Amino acid sequence: MTPLISIALIHFFALISPGPDFFFVTQSAIRQSRSHALFAALGISLSILVWSICAISGLHFLFQKMAWLQQVLMILGGLYLLYLGYQLLKSALNKQPVLSVQEALHTPSQKSHSKILLQGFFTNMANPKALVYFSSVFSIGISAEASIFEQSSLLALVFVESLLWFAAVALVFSAPKMSAYYQKFSKKIDGITGGIFISFGCLLILNRD
Repeated sequence: MTPLISIALIHFFALISPGPDFFFVTQSAIRQSRSHALFAALGISLSILVWSICAISGLHFLFQKMAWLQQVLMILGGLYLLYLGYQLLKSALNKQPVLSVQEALHTPSQKSHSKILLQGFFTNMANPKALVYFSSVFSIGISAEASIFEQSSLLALVFVESLLWFAAVALVFSAPKMSAYYQKFSKKIDGITGGIFISFGCLLILNRD
């Protein structure tokens, strides 16, 4: 259970760090409707599930063939998490004002729910580093001997956690004038998230079990 909790914590802090997925959901909530934003959240979460399946399938196969690869992947993943943490801390200490979602948009016309879902899906799929992220994070709790139930539980955890987070974002930002509150606390969120990524990056690099 401890590995699942660790992965849930890492993924939670990864989710709350604003990125393209976050801004796509807020865009859909503010410029379209609450239902559009919820479809955007579903599309992003489905993409996260696809990346997770790719990562967990690759790890399961490669770890059976080359046991040493897990340690290499953990070190590389740890370095990547350290890099992400450094970037977030630097952003928290010296951040330029972020344009509101409304200022960044130029097309107020309504889109179909299916189109929003696909756009959310491909917004997340456009980031190939997600495979490195999930591979490094999953190495905490998944080994070559992991059962189908353990792997399925991990996939379900990541998907449900992602869907709940982005659905919450959709609900909050579909209320009027909520984007200003996020901008007020964005530096603190980046700083905390950067520290979390650095901590888990060190954990991955130093872990030899």
